[in-house]
Amino acid sequence: MNTLDKEKVLFFCCDIQDVFNNEANQKNYNCLQVIECACLMNEFAKVYDIPIIVSEQNPKVFGSTVQQLKNTFTQNTHFYEKFTFTMLSDKGLEILKQYPNRNQVVIYGLETHICVQQTCLDLIKLGYQVYVLTDGTSSSKPLFRSTAYERLKQCNVYLETSQSVMYTLMQTSQNEKFREVLKLVKKYQFQNIFPSL
Repeated sequence: MNTLDKEKVLFFCCDIQDVFNNEANQKNYNCLQVIECACLMNEFAKVYDIPIIVSEQNPKVFGSTVQQLKNTFTQNTHFYEKFTFTMLSDKGLEILKQYPNRNQVVIYGLETHICVQQTCLDLIKLGYQVYVLTDGTSSSKPLFRSTAYERLKQCNVYLETSQSVMYTLMQTSQNEKFREVLKLVKKYQFQNIFPSL
């Protein structure tokens, strides 16, 4: 069984853009929770200096990354536009190569059955250990989301939650950053509005 290691992990933030965060789409995409979860993970990444790779799908059509999320970007955030559905476009691969010693990826964002799924499958092909946040990914329909998770599990992608990932990376309450992380957990008290898996 693989265990997450803060020295080996990268965070992938996939296409959390303005088009998904409007009144018409919030019920379909549960976008508010996805944004909150992404903000939590980005702030956690800052505590442990974990690199974050952030993609935007065709921003002229889908808008920019939501401002709330941009506010959590760190100095160690790589931000780029893409037109492929996978995050492993030429630019994405170029960024990935900057971290040859990091072979684990935690991914969150939109949409589970398209860009998130294709990114996960491409990472698996390259030999990465991949972890998808079930409280930080969504699709336009529950069926699309749940079917994507089944497909990903068949390909040895791990399904996780934000808290599970954070506490695994910390390992112990005696961790020197534990209290700082606990404040983040309390700050982002989002309710899980997604259907059960």
